Amino acid sequence: MLQDYSTKSVHIQDQGLFMTELARVLSRYFGKVTVSSPWISSFPGSEQTEIGDGFKEFERVDNIEDIKDDVDLFVFPDIYYGSVQLDLISQGKRVWGSRAADELEIYRDESKEYCDSLGIPQGDWDVVDGIEALYKLASKTYEKLWIKINKTRKDMESFSIEGMKEEGLTALDLYENRLDDLKARLGPKAKITKFIVEKDLPGTLDLAIDTHSVNGQYPTIAALGTEEKGECYVCSIKPWNEMPKGLVSIYDKLSETLREYGYANFLSLESRVKGQSILLGDPCKRMGSPPAELEMKMIKNLPDIFWYGAEGTLIDPVYAGKYGVQLNVHSDWANEHPLIIAYPEKVRDNLAFRYDSLFDGRTWIMPQGAGPRVAAITSFGDSIDGCMDECSEISKQLKGIQIESFTRAFPIIKDKIKQFGEWDIKF
Repeated sequence: MLQDYSTKSVHIQDQGLFMTELARVLSRYFGKVTVSSPWISSFPGSEQTEIGDGFKEFERVDNIEDIKDDVDLFVFPDIYYGSVQLDLISQGKRVWGSRAADELEIYRDESKEYCDSLGIPQGDWDVVDGIEALYKLASKTYEKLWIKINKTRKDMESFSIEGMKEEGLTALDLYENRLDDLKARLGPKAKITKFIVEKDLPGTLDLAIDTHSVNGQYPTIAALGTEEKGECYVCSIKPWNEMPKGLVSIYDKLSETLREYGYANFLSLESRVKGQSILLGDPCKRMGSPPAELEMKMIKNLPDIFWYGAEGTLIDPVYAGKYGVQLNVHSDWANEHPLIIAYPEKVRDNLAFRYDSLFDGRTWIMPQGAGPRVAAITSFGDSIDGCMDECSEISKQLKGIQIESFTRAFPIIKDKIKQFGEWDIKF
């Protein structure tokens, strides 16, 4: 570490995805760690108020205003807090976060238009206004299309529709129930919702440089990562000058924009690759999931990165291994019910939970209606196979209702890495 943080305090705020595990990690260095997450509504529920409660390493507080005068560093790993960050900065506070740059992720259509203006290559996309127009589009197409919306991810996660031309079945014939359900859940908003429609990119693989940026600058070393969506992630630690040139070009073209925002956060410009063609997919202007759970464990100097980055100084990460693997853990039960997860204490440092609390020393996941993912198993070292083996062994030791991990994705990821090699992209 560049300095001793034992006399410093840090506060972490997000919706519950990262704050508890990040607080656990930072508590090893900072003298005092506090966390907060949104909970205020007309009828608050304990599923919000109890996230991050019960830990001896850090303390949950109700809101930032109660403690802001006593905090040396504020950390916002996720999006949606741009105005809060800018207000703290105006008061002379040290803040690590995306600032208002999160709008480049939240407002997909405007972001795509902006990236087009920068000459960043993207796949074909369009905007459809309202659910009826989406029905009409689906009734005319057989090809696979990806449907996304702006801002409100709980309303709808991205999904695809596709017809079967040889049978004369349009995308509407096969997905009308899916669209009916979306229309019912959106209610009156369905008529005015903008749907971002992207054409599928067959034969492409996902790839990103998972890194951080301070004022548009990038470190000299970062993680080159790929994933099997929702199941697992693998990365190789590489010097920046050894990253795929097409990927680096995308990061370079956004550099000045990040500088203008005063950006200081993690960053993953998720892209699609086929041969030498690299197209920007979704720009992740925050800690992504994955690889955030792995980054928290694998980067040894997070306090330095946050502390100095908050004041505009870029610090290179120090990684604890050449390769890293993140294996996601799901439980359908936890989406709507509190879930207790049991595990041997010896593997605790390999685990990263979301929406968790401690009651009587036991780990509970508080239901958020945000999907089934509850945790990640992480491993890093000198070989991908070794990391996968460790994740597999740990996965067998987790117990809880409907607990599931995705070791089945490991051979798929290995095939992807082999394909990347044939395209001269080395892991």
